Amino acid sequence: MKKHFPFALLVAIALSLVACSKKPVLDPRSAATEFFQEIGEGRFQEAYDSTAFGFQTQTNFLSFKATATELGLARGTVSCNWQSQEKKDRDVKLAGNLLSANGNTVPVRLTLIEERGAWRVFTLRVTSNKGKDDGQFSLLGKGSSFNSSANHELPSPKLLNDLTLSSLMLFNDAVVQNSFGEFYSKVSLAWQKQLTTTQLKNAFQPFMDAKVDLSDIQQLQPVFDAKPEINSEGILTVVGHYDTKPYRTLFTLRFIYEFPYWKIYGIEVQIKG
Repeated sequence: MKKHFPFALLVAIALSLVACSKKPVLDPRSAATEFFQEIGEGRFQEAYDSTAFGFQTQTNFLSFKATATELGLARGTVSCNWQSQEKKDRDVKLAGNLLSANGNTVPVRLTLIEERGAWRVFTLRVTSNKGKDDGQFSLLGKGSSFNSSANHELPSPKLLNDLTLSSLMLFNDAVVQNSFGEFYSKVSLAWQKQLTTTQLKNAFQPFMDAKVDLSDIQQLQPVFDAKPEINSEGILTVVGHYDTKPYRTLFTLRFIYEFPYWKIYGIEVQIKG
């Protein structure tokens, strides 16, 4: 026999089912804390999916996961100490410290917005202990000051020298050892997507056949033949040479900023008289 429920009772049942299945709306601080805890527990996809649409249009999932990992936030549950909150219209800005399970403290600032019935991370910036932006860190998400490689300042002369030497010595190790595995593992993720270790080895096989060794450059200063510059795509190009004897070592190096370092995006080396 079919039972007939009063309309009011059916509505009440429907509402109760919705209430039970719907995730409670969190306040901004709780939403931010849950976001970082998901990262700390390795639930990157859940954390990424919880961010605002504007965040996701500027930062893909793989980049998000790589950056979060390099921050050291994926090494256990993260506790959050929020020190300040500023609300403006539908935006909330939070500043505080994250403490990872291994004891690392990471100061952060982030903006959350109300979107699709919840508070969602819109921008995220790692800051210095003084609360000011630290240029070596990256901004995730969309914002007027989006901190892509193109918006990075040119590295200092010392850093340019260090980048040049370390990159060429990494290359030299690959040539001397007749293996580009280690070199490949340390270049930028962006470049890794475009080539293989086999392609690298084939390109520089003449160097290995000639048993080239660039160790002498460690005793010299690089000479930049053109002013290092960062183009609109965020690629830092460094062109120059070392006055090695009897032949000069010429180089063209390209770098792209991948948190928290400039990493190799391309390399050309020539030995000329």
